[in-house]
Amino acid sequence: MEGCSSDGSTSFFSSRVADGWDLISTEFGLVEGSDINGGVTDSVTDHHQLNQGETSEASYQTTEGGGHGGRAKLTPAQRKENKRLSDHKYRQKRKITADEQAAEIKHLKEENEQLNAENRRLKQKILLSHGQLEHQCFSAQDHHGSRPEASDRLSSLQMNEIKNLQQMNSEAGTCSNDDTSISDLLMKIDADEESKVKFTDFTGLDGKHVTVGKYCFPLSLLSTLKLIINVYGDVAATSKMSPSITERIYVMFCASIKEMHDLRLEQITECRILKWRDAIKDALRMNFKVDFAMEHLKKIACAYIGLMERQRLEEVALRISKLEAELSASKKEHSKICEKSKVYMDTAKEFIGKPVSLGMLKAQNRRLEDRNRRRQRYLDDLEQSINNYRLENAQIMKTIQVKTQHYLDIETENIVLRAELSELNARLQSLNETVSISLMKESNDGEGGRIQS
Repeated sequence: MEGCSSDGSTSFFSSRVADGWDLISTEFGLVEGSDINGGVTDSVTDHHQLNQGETSEASYQTTEGGGHGGRAKLTPAQRKENKRLSDHKYRQKRKITADEQAAEIKHLKEENEQLNAENRRLKQKILLSHGQLEHQCFSAQDHHGSRPEASDRLSSLQMNEIKNLQQMNSEAGTCSNDDTSISDLLMKIDADEESKVKFTDFTGLDGKHVTVGKYCFPLSLLSTLKLIINVYGDVAATSKMSPSITERIYVMFCASIKEMHDLRLEQITECRILKWRDAIKDALRMNFKVDFAMEHLKKIACAYIGLMERQRLEEVALRISKLEAELSASKKEHSKICEKSKVYMDTAKEFIGKPVSLGMLKAQNRRLEDRNRRRQRYLDDLEQSINNYRLENAQIMKTIQVKTQHYLDIETENIVLRAELSELNARLQSLNETVSISLMKESNDGEGGRIQS
């Protein structure tokens, strides 16, 4: 028969499946990435080679036993056994691939947990460093008895810094607890709600109409309808409803697919995604074969959520940069005040808890000088410690940025892996249907050959 090779394989149907996936990837983006398309073609080719190898081996054995000059036809039992062996090998291969993906996902989850734990540890370390700095500032404030204005100014700077830190901590907590809002859109897509989509929600449905089969479609949807039929066939063929109702649902479904083709991710809103959901679910309720559209809609929702989260991350990064600039300016002003008031603070320390006549005698002056030298060395050590803390804080901030980027990369890879897993399941179902059709054709060929002989 036409479309079948001489050895009984189904190269025609295998090529139609591969061509269909390539066509839908170029026109609508339902399958993204050359690796995924390549995976579909490789899977079809591997399954075809398995069937071809088993069929050739069985045919060779039958030829040797029958003694005919040409290739003998397989009996139904031999074809069934060949199909069982090829399906078993194919399932084993797919199972190994699925196990590898599950192990990789598990490894990514473990690495994600480690990164979260390390992120929390670094935040605690930063807060501890800020707490030590505040303690030193408060201890310096205690010796501002001779400069009340500087003391009040220093206190206000410290309070502003504490408020900024508290705001950063609250924002970090909000970001960590906002993971539940990410899955809200996906839950709405899966929810069984009443459809609210209407003809007026779509543009371009007025004007000239053309008849395709037993349905009448707007001229603007003709190219979209032809593309769907070329790739997936008549998706409304299994509908049991009246033609008028089926036509209405079919038109809104094609209009949704056309909008997916015309719009970019930056132009999509949540309301538009829910409108597409209602149109696709109406088609599913009418027994349309449009599962592919629902799977791709979930993928679009994941991409939309990723875009929103990316914008939110940019806003948080902008706020962090502003807070860091304010903190740096406050620290510079604080150091300037401390340097300006250092002499007065040292003098006040000498008289605290002692008579004000201290230092009028020479012996007392010598002891005072020795004490001042010791205090100077102590202050130098404190300044060195502050510099070390600043360097350590800078290194910690760099590490946090690297870990945050790593975490975002892992999350993106997880989303891609889940999307690929759903794509692979859909492809496996399509390949099984193709194999069943090829075997039925092969069986019909065999029966036709026996009748002619």
